[in-house]
Amino acid sequence: MTNIHNSKEYHTLKRAALYIRVSTEEQAIHGYSLEAQQEALTKYAKQHNLFIVDYYIDEGKSARKKFQNRKEFMRMIRDVEADKIDLILFIKLDRWFRSVKDYYKIQEILEAHHVDWKTTEEHYDTTTTNGRLYINIRLSVAQDESDRDSDRIKFVFQSKVARGETIVGPQSLPLGLTIQNKHVVPDPKTADIVRDLFTHYYLHRNKNLTIRYAFKTYGITIYHYVLTKMLSNRLYIGEYRENSNYCEPIIEQTLFDQIQAIKNSNIRKTPANRTYIFSSMIVCAECKRKMAGRFSFFEGYEYYLYRCNHSVNLRTCSHRKSINEKKIESWLLENIETKINHYMIEYKMQMEKQKNPKIDRAKIKKKLSKLKDLYVNDLISMEEYKADYDLYTSQLAENPQPDIPSANLNALTQFLRSDFKTVYDELDRTKKRALWRNIIKEIWIDSNNSIKIFFV
Repeated sequence: MTNIHNSKEYHTLKRAALYIRVSTEEQAIHGYSLEAQQEALTKYAKQHNLFIVDYYIDEGKSARKKFQNRKEFMRMIRDVEADKIDLILFIKLDRWFRSVKDYYKIQEILEAHHVDWKTTEEHYDTTTTNGRLYINIRLSVAQDESDRDSDRIKFVFQSKVARGETIVGPQSLPLGLTIQNKHVVPDPKTADIVRDLFTHYYLHRNKNLTIRYAFKTYGITIYHYVLTKMLSNRLYIGEYRENSNYCEPIIEQTLFDQIQAIKNSNIRKTPANRTYIFSSMIVCAECKRKMAGRFSFFEGYEYYLYRCNHSVNLRTCSHRKSINEKKIESWLLENIETKINHYMIEYKMQMEKQKNPKIDRAKIKKKLSKLKDLYVNDLISMEEYKADYDLYTSQLAENPQPDIPSANLNALTQFLRSDFKTVYDELDRTKKRALWRNIIKEIWIDSNNSIKIFFV
């Protein structure tokens, strides 16, 4: 792929991002097409002498959902923040947002980076009070229309399910099933694997053994929660929603029912109020996955332990040991003050370096912005523009801004000033958990059970 940022057009033309979105529901109701949107936007960009930075295409994404869940939209916003875009094009306002609240959140970012937006099939003016009011009204109407569409879609989907037609894509189906002629059918490549895994679980009655068997026999990584969902998925016996004959079954009803009985008999009730102090904070330093807590009761004593389940289930991580919660507590109480002081000194030194950079990046970015205006208004030639542009961009590239993570120094300072060691043993498990969570983001444990902490 050509690096567009090195092309000649990039330096001289207004840079446009083409945003395209269509949801599954809109495809069903309106027949919106990604291809049609892309063709219309491309044509508009060429007619108006715009340089296309990139296409940002969100397929199957509803405007009613959080915009943070639109992967391509968020990629485009990151490019806005990196000053790679001058203008965003989309065909209609409802491709952008259907929420007034979300619209203004993003509008603040665009204005901060001097980025405009334009709809190719509608006309809006954000420079006047009446224009902004009109946008509010249109967004409110679009949100209402979206809600009405949702109700109609539910009816359409109910009809499809009743006829045995699929309402999801193949990527949404579980292992062993695929789509053929708009119907869910057994996948000839993987259906036998699913049957074998169901049989293996029935014979051994152990999910960890079945996970290990899938990895060793078929090279398939199946996590514990995925296997749990598979063993309970009624699509495998041909049922979906209200249709008991939705698709061809690949698991016999008798075997499925027997497995449900086994699963229910294997359920262990967790006592109420059992709190793991470091739950979700402990990370395996070897495979970088969260370590799971487990409880043990032996000779009248309670033990809270943490272990790497990826090692236990798949044997693909070298971290075989469990670590006692008491050991982590003792290490923290003994070392936390030294670690905090060292961290705060190091952080302040990094911030001092950032305060005195070799170049003023903000000043250079302003010069780049002014340079573009000078060229557009014919105050400088193309050769002068390109020479200055290359100079400023090379200065920014040679002196990148250091990426220093934010630190909550106030929380760390207050922690050091508190008398935490004196009161710690008097705290219940919930309060101990809250104490450590206030200052620690993650605790890494390696295969030797050595401990490394990362602060918030």
